[in-house]
Amino acid sequence: MDSKIDYVDKVYLYSSGMSSELVQRSITVLNEYGVNPNDIVIIESPEGVPEGSIIITIWPHYLSVARVKKVRGGSIYAPQLFNIDI
Repeated sequence: MDSKIDYVDKVYLYSSGMSSELVQRSITVLNEYGVNPNDIVIIESPEGVPEGSIIITIWPHYLSVARVKKVRGGSIYAPQLFNIDI
């Protein structure tokens, strides 16, 4: 691991219907990348995430880290920064 996640205030973890075990594993891995577990907000849908925030989507074998660039009409545009294997 050579990267830390640069964030301000909160990190939004989009569980996308994954199991609670995978969500907990993701939180542990994010802590290794410098994210305080108290700063993680678990969301079930990618809505209400402020512009400039980090959003992390859980996939079965990796986490997709992105920064929200625009929020418009309930949709977000968040280019991917990098992936983290879990």
